[in-house]
Amino acid sequence: DSEVQLLREKSSSNNTRFINEYLIRRHIDQEDFMEVRVAVTGNVDAGKSTLLGVLTHGVLDDGRGIARQKLFRHKHEMETGRTSSVGNDILGFDTQGAIVNRP
Repeated sequence: DSEVQLLREKSSSNNTRFINEYLIRRHIDQEDFMEVRVAVTGNVDAGKSTLLGVLTHGVLDDGRGIARQKLFRHKHEMETGRTSSVGNDILGFDTQGAIVNRP
């Protein structure tokens, strides 16, 4: 079972030839899922943890690190304001693209 969506339609200057671009998506079963892993790297203070906090918790940063604080796992991270551990955060979507597991 699949779904077809017309993305673009182009024609030649004399309208004798046409090009259509389609997006074809296969519907997945409840048991199927797609997993994408994203690694974020960068220099110190580049905003890696802030970006992940915004994406996984839906909280915009306030300029004082509120989004980054959502990722802290240890007491010393809260005290220093620095993320010192490697972490995994899961963000799930339904078939329509809506986030299903926002904390």
